[in-house]
Amino acid sequence: MFLFIITCSINAQNDSISLNDNSVLKGEIKQISKGVLIIETVYSDKDFRIEFNKLTSIFIERKCLVLLTNGRRRFGNVHTDNKGMVVITLEDGATERFNLNEIIGLDEVDDNFWKRFEGSIDLGLNLSKSNSYTQFTIGGDINYVDNLWRVEGAMNVLDSDQDDAEKTKRITADLEFYRILPKDWYLIGNVIFLSNTEQAITGRISPSLGVGKFLVSTNKLYLGLSAGFTYNIENYVDKSLNKTSSEAFVSAAFNMFDIEDFDLESGLKFYPSLSEKGRVRTDFDLNLKYDMPLDFYLKLGFTLNFDNQPAIVGNDIDYIFTSGFGWEFD
Repeated sequence: MFLFIITCSINAQNDSISLNDNSVLKGEIKQISKGVLIIETVYSDKDFRIEFNKLTSIFIERKCLVLLTNGRRRFGNVHTDNKGMVVITLEDGATERFNLNEIIGLDEVDDNFWKRFEGSIDLGLNLSKSNSYTQFTIGGDINYVDNLWRVEGAMNVLDSDQDDAEKTKRITADLEFYRILPKDWYLIGNVIFLSNTEQAITGRISPSLGVGKFLVSTNKLYLGLSAGFTYNIENYVDKSLNKTSSEAFVSAAFNMFDIEDFDLESGLKFYPSLSEKGRVRTDFDLNLKYDMPLDFYLKLGFTLNFDNQPAIVGNDIDYIFTSGFGWEFD
């Protein structure tokens, strides 16, 4: 696996920059923000942060989705010209030039469909002699991006067992589709699955459809708000409680990334029921990730679920803390 990771890392270093001291760096350009370029190379532990005024040229091999001020978006190949302007060659061959301070975000998009996917997987294990306690967690995510669509999927499994206590098992899965619209608006559709022994849920499937807007979108963080409609299909341990219901939803997503090798991702969803009087559900999650060399990372996570009308009285709240060690791939 180590040799495979090294090979993948070497093959991924296709972008290049030239500096005013005639040195050249080759690697993967991760982002551009506020006149600073961040590039990852196969031989560096930390990413290089280089001021744009120290560059003489830049070349990004893959097409890029470039986010500009005032909600503008462009899709094409990116390089600088001899005047220090960023030149974007669009898919129809036309070119446009922008000042560096007009660019607030940049994502590379590969021409090969399958290479537009990236993801990660992480594992966690806790053991204790007392009560023969064992807890195993596995999590992962996969993302897809092109000039108009973003797809994000995640799954987490927790299995806990100890003497003189019932076995605890929890499975969550989430698949979200974003259709990018002008002026930082987007359409959102997702499907959420939850199986949770603590709340006696064998399976809850919740498809949703709504609309949202990025209130903040930079290379360091984004904040998005969305609202829409959710339909629940709920199956319980006690099958007599099985039901369907409809809800409205309001959600907020907040991400901070590449802050000194730390990424923070948080989401809050509020579901007032439309078909069950007085019922309210809330889902909250928080994940902190620390990037390590060779695309490895450490991860801490917290998830909370609240339902004021649970199937079992007293089990209205469930929460978990997780930790793990993982690897990112693209």
